[in-house]
Amino acid sequence: MSKKMDDLQQWIQDYDVPEAPENRMEKLISMGQSYMEGPEFNKNSLRNVFLSQLQYLPFSFWTVQVGFLMAVIAAVCLLGHFKVQLYYPLTVLAITIPFIVLLGVRQISKSNTYGMWEIEQSSRCQLVKLVACRMMIVGLFDLFFVTGILVLMSYYYQQPIIGMILYGIVPLNISCASYLVTITKGEKSEESYHLIACMVCLMIAFSFILRQQILFEVSMIWMWAVFYVSSIIFLGKAIQKYLKYEKMIGELTWNLQ
Repeated sequence: MSKKMDDLQQWIQDYDVPEAPENRMEKLISMGQSYMEGPEFNKNSLRNVFLSQLQYLPFSFWTVQVGFLMAVIAAVCLLGHFKVQLYYPLTVLAITIPFIVLLGVRQISKSNTYGMWEIEQSSRCQLVKLVACRMMIVGLFDLFFVTGILVLMSYYYQQPIIGMILYGIVPLNISCASYLVTITKGEKSEESYHLIACMVCLMIAFSFILRQQILFEVSMIWMWAVFYVSSIIFLGKAIQKYLKYEKMIGELTWNLQ
């Protein structure tokens, strides 16, 4: 028996594993990628993933979001009751938007920030799909947040709802896109500092721009419509680039780049 074991060990030591042909390796990689992108790998429905990512967001996040929502609503109601000029409540909303959006962006990017991307990437759902669901959840809440306040302002100031929505959604789109671009451009170790600096710059810019009363004249609605379309395009490109960035995190790390 020992002789057979010795022979087996000697055979293992002497045996040379032949190199796999390059075309077979490429075919295997291609088959793996096709499987991961196909329905067999992604059996979880969008509804189940959406609900699971709702649980991913902590209670403290929702508490802060709702707290700021109530505070801004109270400020808008107070300003509207005293009939102050329109640009004052709009300025309050505009400088609040970058902070609220920043809270959501930090939740979306937690996988990379805390080094958990590899665990999530190895789950049944691809990391990009999980991140996209988080973006949808946070984005819908922020949209509800801003739209609700704008409807309230429209009631107090007797302004057309379309114009009010343009005044608020443009800063929201620009804030979301700016943060996503900042994450993809900066280093992980300095990400927090870059995002805070971006928030401060957005607050200052929005505060200055919304103090220009000429922007709220009826004749300027067409310009706000142009701003809105431009911000949508900017946001769409930023989302596409950010999802590609999330997808490439693992590939760059595994390739030691």
